[in-house]
Parts: sequence; structure tokens; C-alpha cells
Amino acid sequence: MSREAPRRWGERPPEQLEKRIVIGPEGEVIARSGKVEYGQGIRTGFRRIVAHELRLPEEAVRVELGETDVVPWDGGTFGSMSTQTDGQALRLAAAYAYKLLLGRAAARLGVAAADLVARAGVFHAADGREASYAELAREGPLAGPLPAATDVTFAPGLDFEPEPDRVEARALVLGQAVYPHDVRLPGMLRGHVLPPPRPGLHLVSLDDTAAKALPGVVAVVHEGDFVGVLAERREQALQAVQSLEATWSDPEGDPEPPLEAQLRQDKDVDAALASAKIRHEATYHTPHIAHASILPSAAAADVRKDGADLYVATQRPFGLRDEAAAILSLDPKDVHVHPQQMSGMYGGGGWGSAALDAIRLSQAAGRPVLVEWTRAEEFQRSAQRPWLDAKIEGAVGPDGRIVGYRSHVRTNPHIYASGRVPPEVAGMTSGRNAVPPYDLGQMDVSLTVEQAQIQTSAFRSLAAAPNVFASESFMDELAALAGLDPLELRLRHATDPRLRRVLETVGEMSDWQHRPQGAGHGFGLAATIYHGTYCAEVAEVFVSPSGKVRLGRVFAAVDPGRLVHPDGARSQIEGGILQAMSWTLFEETKVSDGRITTRGWRDYPIATFRDAPQDIEVRFVFDRDTPSTGIGEPGSVPIAAAIANAVCAVTGARVRELPLRPGRVQKAMP
Repeated sequence: MSREAPRRWGERPPEQLEKRIVIGPEGEVIARSGKVEYGQGIRTGFRRIVAHELRLPEEAVRVELGETDVVPWDGGTFGSMSTQTDGQALRLAAAYAYKLLLGRAAARLGVAAADLVARAGVFHAADGREASYAELAREGPLAGPLPAATDVTFAPGLDFEPEPDRVEARALVLGQAVYPHDVRLPGMLRGHVLPPPRPGLHLVSLDDTAAKALPGVVAVVHEGDFVGVLAERREQALQAVQSLEATWSDPEGDPEPPLEAQLRQDKDVDAALASAKIRHEATYHTPHIAHASILPSAAAADVRKDGADLYVATQRPFGLRDEAAAILSLDPKDVHVHPQQMSGMYGGGGWGSAALDAIRLSQAAGRPVLVEWTRAEEFQRSAQRPWLDAKIEGAVGPDGRIVGYRSHVRTNPHIYASGRVPPEVAGMTSGRNAVPPYDLGQMDVSLTVEQAQIQTSAFRSLAAAPNVFASESFMDELAALAGLDPLELRLRHATDPRLRRVLETVGEMSDWQHRPQGAGHGFGLAATIYHGTYCAEVAEVFVSPSGKVRLGRVFAAVDPGRLVHPDGARSQIEGGILQAMSWTLFEETKVSDGRITTRGWRDYPIATFRDAPQDIEVRFVFDRDTPSTGIGEPGSVPIAAAIANAVCAVTGARVRELPLRPGRVQKAMP
């Protein structure tokens, strides 16, 4: 049985035109990407890119995402890289397809290519003769390796008005979107799994007598440490799982030793710190938080001897395909992943635990199975964002410049896989944005990655938001000690012109120089560079005497390079700010003795409409010739520090631990 060769992390196969762009016999255009849509608007953005390069109306292009049988291989949708990677690949493929079509049209009509004009899928010659894309495509498929970008001519810049409608918006608003929970297959059973009380435990004994006697129960599946129930209805499966009596052992073996990584190490850091006029040290902490998807995880699987179909919400269709193939001893090409609508996963869609439950239960039953977690299971079984501690030391010279900076970050793995990872991967994930984007003199930034008591995984922005909360809070602390304005301090050390531009722009937007401070009302600032996107944010807060923080307005200046879908980009920045505001003010997963004790929204409050800021103003400042970078995560990265800095400016309370609950803020007030 032939199998696909495994790929290294981040490795992409050679690009072929026919895997990206297909023009059917009637002229229909299909654009394909291994990425998935989960709120970032890439289906709309990709459609716009392809339509623009092919000189077509946007509605003439259909985008297929994540269907493993037809789309090109992809490592997963994460890191705010969809437009940066697949957007660029689709742009190149569409431009190359246009070049081939233009060549065919020129040959058919016997005219120079420069004398043809393309409108709505038809090439027009000056003498009135025409050649449609459909006719030209019927001469043979558009195929072959994609050339270098320098070998094609791209269409002139996009006209941003009018804004395109989101492709999936109507279905979402009308309740027509299909989530994994909505999948119904002939003969389908409902499944539920009994998880261990905490990671690493092994099953010692199982009494399933009571479960098997319940109405509607079809079978109890017991394979090693895996225990699940199959029933005719969901509530029957859940009741049966609750009737199982299991004994679990303690984990075997020693925990994985911590990994140490050096992210930056300049010479003479100790000397630089010792020479300074002002020297300061502080420690910051962010807790575990949940992905908190509005819908709990669900997946449907139809496993047969000759293959399997998976109906899932996943960020990694090909990764899940390969995991399923290994479990089922199938060739990966015989496992078909069908991505369904997501309900907000922010990194949690890379783990696939509900899908693996459904796969194993369907294999045992020989019938399709739908697994739906409860809300309590979603909190207790899902991987969490790692906690992070950062100890930072910095020094300011007599001229007001920072001359030395040392940071040591301790956190957990910010990846989907279990076990030890290479130092370079740890630096890219757990160490993301630990090195500030400023010229801070001699710098020493190190990282320790250790296993948590619970399962951790990737989360929106990985470690960037916690690291920037620490470093940007520290920048304000240094500014206060040096008697400098926080914006002025950052501008003094921002040598990157794009970083300076977003800082200056957000200062103008917020009228920073005339901002009110004190009497319960004030402003805070933070900035970052995330995956090539520059973002500076100012938060306006109101703080009551009891320490309750309310967000007023938020200003965001963003440079993401060439914009493709401005309205979608603005929505992503706004959404990131709102979600991160919730992390900052409310969210924390409770853990006791290696077990997650959080069970529902009552003990895991999230922001509601009442907590939303009264206004979020987003301004994009960019050069149209600069390649597009990611927009899905950058907005969420600086806001925690901006809010914490605003709270300190208003009250004098420097809170270095999230969330900023009223009691914590009040206790820190001088």
C-alpha cells in the first residue's frame, strides 16, 4: 500500500496550477486552497484576488477550502498567514492562468496579445471577434508548475470600492450554515467518550454493566485506555457514559524535562544594566485560558473498510487526515476530510479530539457516528492556552535611552503536538514576540518551556499576547521611572519606519498629547509587530473606586501591507480587540491537582455586549506595493498591555497579573 511521504513542519510541495485554479467547460472558475474559513474572511478575500487577476466579476469565482480530495496540501490555518501564503499563491496562479488564456486567445484570433481586452470572461479583439474563457479552457486543462512571480504580469491594484459581501454571511445570518453538529448520515449513531480525569492516567478497571442495560445503548467500546459508548440518541449515550464505573492509575514515568532556548543574546548585557542611571525589574503573569468556542466540539465520522469520510471543524484538514489514516491503517488518500462551519476556535481547531473520538467509535460500530461534547467537556477536555511568567529587567541611561534589557520567559508548549519540540520551534511558538520590536541597547531574552499539569496547545497569537502584555507594560514602567511620555519613549527606540508610522498614527487618532488622565478616566498605549503586521493600539478606560475596569474607546493603527479586503481586515482587528479585552478583564481557567475545575460559563465569565467598548476606530496605514501580511491575530496582541497601562495611568495601580478583576485592581491602588 503506497503512502504519501511525510512532510516536515512548514514544508510545502511544489505548486501546480491545476491544483489552484480550474476553469470548467462552461467558464466557471474554481479557486482552491488547503486553508479553512473560520471567521477571518479568506473565502471572500481569495475570491477577490482570483477574480481581479482573471478580470472577472467576483461572483464568477467559487472558492473551495480544505476539502482534502481536491485542494493542494496545506500544513494548517494558523499564524495569520492565510493571505500572506495562499493569497499570494492564488494570485500567482490566477495571473499565470490569465497569461495562458491570453496566449490561447491571441493564437485563436490571430492577433497580438496586447490588442486583446478581457471583460467578464471574454477576450475582445478590435474587429469585434471574441474568445471566451470557456472556449479556450476546452482546448485543454490549464496545468503545469507555477512560474516565479517575476515571470508573470499582475493586474493593477485592487479598487476597494464597493466592498464585497462576505460569501458566507447570508447563510450565517439565516441559520443555514452547516456545523458538524448538523451533520446527519444514514444509519448514524451517537457517541460519547469517557475521558481520564486528567492527562496521562491509564485505565485500570471498567464496569460497564449499568451502561449496557440502559435503553438505546448499542455498545460500549473498550480498547486499552479508550472507552466510549454508542447509542441511538445523544442523551442516551451521555447517560451511559455517566453510568460507567472506571478506576484510573497515576501517570507513568517522569515528566518531560524543561526545554531551554536563547532567543537573543547580545554581549555585555550585565555591564549595560550596571552602567545605567535607572534600573528596574518586574515579573508578569498570564493564566491558563480556554478557547471558549461558542459551540462545544463536535465531529461526524463514517469509517468503512475501504476508507473514511470526516465531517469536522478543523484548522488542519491534512493533519487530521493523516492522523485518522494512521489510526485506521488506511492510505491517506482514502480518508476524506470535509470541513464544516466553525464556531470560533482560535487555535483549538488544530487538536481534533472530538474527531478522533468519532473515528474510533465509527470504526468499532461499522456505522457513521456523531460525537458532540457537552459544555463541561469543552472546558475540561480541550487544550488550554499556556500560562506564562516573564521576569524582565531594564535600564535607562542619563539621556533617557534604554541601554539594556533582559527577559526570561517561562511557559508551556504552544503547539498541537505532545512531547518535546526543537528549540527553534519553541522559539517560534512559546517565545513568539518575547523580543520587543525596539532598539533597547544590549538585549538578553531567554525561554524555558515546561509541561503544564493540563494539556496546552496553540491559541490565538500563540505566546505573543502574553509576551507583549509583559514587555509593553514594562515599557510604560520604564517611561514612568525616566519621567518620559510612554509614546515618546517608544518613538525614541522605534528604528523601524513602519513601527514609527503606526505609533505616530495612533497618537494622532487618540489625540494622545491632550489625553485626560486621572479622576477615574485615562488612556494607555501598546504596540507590536506580529508576523510582519505592525499594530499600535490606545485604550481608553474608566476605573471605579472598587477597581472595576470599563473600556471606553479603542484606537488601532495597523500596517498589514497590501490590503485585499479592507472591511474584512477591519472586522478582524475589531474582533481581536474584543476577544483579547475579554481575556484581559475576565477569563481564567481554574486548575486544581492537575484537573480543570471550570465547568461552564458561570465559573468562566466572558465579555458580553455590556462590556464592549463604545467605539473601536481602526485606521490602516500601508504601502500598496508592500506584500500582504496576516490580519487575523495582530489586533488581539497589544490590547491587554494597553488596558493595563491605562489602568495604571488612571489609578497608579500597576497590575502585572491577568485578568484585571476589580479586587486585584483595587488591591494594587496606592
